[in-house]
Amino acid sequence: MKLLRRALPITCAAASALSCGDAGQRTPLLVDAASAERTAPGALDAADALDVGGAAPPREEAPGGHRFCGWLHEFLGDPGSTELGYDTFAAHAGAFDAVHPKWWRVASPTTFENHPRGRATPFAGFHDRRVLDATTGGAAGGGRTRLVPLVAAVDRPDVVAVHAMIHDPALRAQHVAGLAALVMENGYDGIDVDYEHLASVLGPGETVEAERSAFSAFIGELARALHARGKTLSLAVPAVASAKGVFDYEALSASADHVHVMSYDYHWGGGPHAGPVAPLGWIQRTVAYIGGIDGGARREKFILGLPNYGLLGPEAPEGGGAVVGCEPLRKCRELAGDSYATSTDHMSRCAEDGGDRLAPGRAPNRVLASGAHLFFEDLESLEEKVIAASQGGLGGVTYWSIGGEPGGAAFFSMIERHFAR
Repeated sequence: MKLLRRALPITCAAASALSCGDAGQRTPLLVDAASAERTAPGALDAADALDVGGAAPPREEAPGGHRFCGWLHEFLGDPGSTELGYDTFAAHAGAFDAVHPKWWRVASPTTFENHPRGRATPFAGFHDRRVLDATTGGAAGGGRTRLVPLVAAVDRPDVVAVHAMIHDPALRAQHVAGLAALVMENGYDGIDVDYEHLASVLGPGETVEAERSAFSAFIGELARALHARGKTLSLAVPAVASAKGVFDYEALSASADHVHVMSYDYHWGGGPHAGPVAPLGWIQRTVAYIGGIDGGARREKFILGLPNYGLLGPEAPEGGGAVVGCEPLRKCRELAGDSYATSTDHMSRCAEDGGDRLAPGRAPNRVLASGAHLFFEDLESLEEKVIAASQGGLGGVTYWSIGGEPGGAAFFSMIERHFAR
């Protein structure tokens, strides 16, 4: 058992003196358990955070410079999987162009916290040395991998806060200032924004069109603030094939450096039934849509997201039981055993997505002794999706999340074959 020191919970408030880390370098904000004090030299004030005049020019990246990245997160209730993720990144850090640990979340329209809502302790892995020492600017000299942490708004209270922020110019400016300060004070290379479910919090008289416009305007402001400081902006968006929803691929890719397309959760945990998480036909449809944006000129800005998890539960709503996740894929593979099917007719009768009959592609699955149907990915099914991204001219691939990949080291070799450095 490792003896861990505790990191104090941090709240970053926009438009106030911020203390999110040491200026000029990324030093983990760790204190002894008996200590209740932290020194934060070099904090940015709000005026500096808002004023982009005279700042550094935007950071230049070579074409294909974001060909492979991945997210790290806290596996709630499973510390062993969290450790596996961070250990896996440390062992393969040189394979990644960027890494996106989930270290921050939106706490209010103008504040950010490094811990889950309702808990005082930070996300497991927050400012972990295994990440800091293997990324650019780390205290030990760093590596080639850029550190672009994720700031999330996924739970309803956090999503409501984002909704309020994007429609209020003053709150939006404070939010942008806070994120810019968070990046600068901690020496990050940029920030990865994951603000989800915005259509689900619309009130009476509010429209998806207005939400789309407001969110796109916010991303534009944030990109300008970060680029003026030589930092990058990426964001996570759902897989779509039209501009009808909140996330406007054309507008967002005009501002952000990279757009991570979450090409998973076609079927999802808590959904009405289990099925393929990322059917190949669905991914191909999204890739084709991306290829038509700006005449195909922005394809390299889009990064295809892969699932490192599966689902198990009833294959039909009347089957009874809950649909739950199986994460990471190594655990799914252990459940499936050595004998499992690689095809399914589920998509031919699935009512999701308006009943479109999308090709599943290779779809590893097995009915378990419990009666639950397990759908997951193996190395070959993930490679089908990587090939779709490569043939479609996308800039690279990412995945949720690092650790327990199918095939182990073979997974990283597969990525390199299709998106070589």
